[in-house]
Amino acid sequence: MNTEQLINSLPVDFFFLVVDQNLDIKLPQLKNFYSIYNPNLSQKNSGYLLSQPSTTNFIKKTTKKSGHQAAIVPFKPSAKIDLICKQNNWLRISNPAPLNRLLEDKIKFPSIIKNIPQLPFTIAPYTKQNVDKLIKKYTNIVAQTHFGWAGNSTKLITKYDPTIIPPNSICKFTPHLRGYSLLNNCCLTTNGLIQSPPALQFTGLPQYTTNPFATVGRQWPSMAPQKIINQVKNITTDFAKILIKIKYKGFFGLDFFITQNKVYLLECNPRLTASFAFYTNIEIKAKITPLFYYHLLEFTNPTVPPKENRFNNKQIIGSELTKRDESGVIIKKINDYKIFSNTYNKIKLNV
Repeated sequence: MNTEQLINSLPVDFFFLVVDQNLDIKLPQLKNFYSIYNPNLSQKNSGYLLSQPSTTNFIKKTTKKSGHQAAIVPFKPSAKIDLICKQNNWLRISNPAPLNRLLEDKIKFPSIIKNIPQLPFTIAPYTKQNVDKLIKKYTNIVAQTHFGWAGNSTKLITKYDPTIIPPNSICKFTPHLRGYSLLNNCCLTTNGLIQSPPALQFTGLPQYTTNPFATVGRQWPSMAPQKIINQVKNITTDFAKILIKIKYKGFFGLDFFITQNKVYLLECNPRLTASFAFYTNIEIKAKITPLFYYHLLEFTNPTVPPKENRFNNKQIIGSELTKRDESGVIIKKINDYKIFSNTYNKIKLNV
């Protein structure tokens, strides 16, 4: 029995909460997988979507007909989802919200990965004195607040400006360096780590965003040198050991910054990633069991992943671009099973 057949045989109905159609995934081959989307919601929030009577009624009606256990699949965990699942005795296909919150906190993350390569950083309040001191040291700096999405918590600082970040906000400051970014998707299972090859990250392309730090797409393969790819693999393996210690499991993604042929871990997305849906389609096209399948199984019926050479699989090819408005919301998506840029350091799109 292959993984797809195993999922279909489970006495479980999976309900994927969709608050943004651009992050939806279509899996008609899974007979017990349902997407729930309500375009009329006043809040784009998974917990709010799950709390709606129309949502809970659909889940209860579907599981009553099938006789299956309900399993809620959020894009991002939340305390509200945790509570609703507990109240209804539904399975939650995600890590607890506090664990997600810990790993997404850009101020706390550096101390979590203290033994893994990361850019020089300073944690300090956003004040004129601190900014002037750091600019004198680095010329330009990047400031990040605790939480953000699509780069909206990351700011380039060339001088102190209280309108950019509220004064005295605790920030992580790093030097603004030249380089490029990579990402990968991974799944930590009971029986080991599975990681995708790294993808080239399309960041701050002016035709797709006004934010120089916003991610607007990605591409497999990354086109990066093998030496860099090997560093990404080793850092991911070391980071997974940290996740094991704090009892994390399932899907996650990592962002890396490369400068002067060295790889630094930037952040972790401890959940499904913005690229997971398209990457899943790439895996299916390449006839590889998707990481997302292992994510579903890890919370319902952990299985032993087969030994495979996924990391170096040359059939993993695909590119995606996501145009965003000023608030970071995706307004257009383009993807195809081909390479959009033949270079990694100076991205030149051929679409």
